[in-house]
Amino acid sequence: MARPRIYFVVQPTVAHYREPLLRRLLESSRYDFDLVGRFKNSESSSADTIHSAAEEVLAKVRPLRFSAVRQFWWEHGQIREIWRGEHDAYVIAGRIPTVSAWVASASAALRGRTLIMWGHGWKRPEDGLKRRIRLAFYRLTDGLLVYGDRAKELGSSYGVPAEKIQVIYNSIYPESKIGAARENDDVAASPATIIYSSRLTARHRLDLLAQALGGMEAEARPKVLIVGEGAERPRLEEVFAALSVDAEFLGAVYDYAELRGLYAQADLAVSVGGAGLNVTQAMSFGVPVLAEDGNPDSSPEIEAVIEGVTGRYYQSGDADSLLRVLTELLASPEQLRQLGEASLDVVRDRYTAEKHAEAIENALDVLLARAARRSGAKR
Repeated sequence: MARPRIYFVVQPTVAHYREPLLRRLLESSRYDFDLVGRFKNSESSSADTIHSAAEEVLAKVRPLRFSAVRQFWWEHGQIREIWRGEHDAYVIAGRIPTVSAWVASASAALRGRTLIMWGHGWKRPEDGLKRRIRLAFYRLTDGLLVYGDRAKELGSSYGVPAEKIQVIYNSIYPESKIGAARENDDVAASPATIIYSSRLTARHRLDLLAQALGGMEAEARPKVLIVGEGAERPRLEEVFAALSVDAEFLGAVYDYAELRGLYAQADLAVSVGGAGLNVTQAMSFGVPVLAEDGNPDSSPEIEAVIEGVTGRYYQSGDADSLLRVLTELLASPEQLRQLGEASLDVVRDRYTAEKHAEAIENALDVLLARAARRSGAKR
């Protein structure tokens, strides 16, 4: 029996961290995935671009062309694909300002195609016009693939059928690469080191970390490893230097072995401002995360940080709170060890490429069956 054929738009781009997931989808014994996607996040400045996947992976993905006017996009070719109907289901970007997605949804409804959207869904509570627009957008689809449990909770509370919202989480590494980077758990054996890994943009507000560490006694300050690149880097280097904080700006690092070596030096990872895959990256190496509580820019990966279990939180935008919790953690090697071990358990349970691919396949099982029932009921 032939496997169901799925037109599958990779979200958000065919980036380096999507490689393990895409390899597993291409190996699927349950579905035949035709992968489509943007190779670069070309809507970003050159300093903020994300490294693409390897050439051998890109060769198996059909390039997705798009046009943009400010925040509004048109993704070319999707409506034609849906109209032709050569696939059993169509998974596209669930981005409201993507005008073509609205037209694609209408085309799918007109032609009786199964259309599914993949995206963040609800990152925070909504009301008024914004909620009504999002609900109208998602009402046109047969299902939603979302990154976190909070999105499903919010969507269900707004009246979207729970079965229509499928949580698939997110991933960076395959299971074989999940494990403690530090071989020696004696974190007190050397001067404390913290690591920050994310793009250096205004959204991430790394100034707050410099401010917090600048409030420490000089001899108590940990070393800071800063992994990432972005337009804010020159200014941030000046900020850290002005506050006499020992910070090593390493630029973007994509090599797994090099990253693992950096995390092996770290006692703690700090996420300042909006959190995302930097959370699960640190936890994949057994390094607990200190994250900002309630930041509206945080992505669903923030759910992996469970207060007192896999990490800690500090009060949003508060350098004093960041300093207080950071000091508590660095003074407790045993707590750091326990948080790191629990972090690995959570990643293995939800955030590996294997679990991610399996969650997508399971979601498709549910949503295609749901669409078939609805189609049968209309006859």
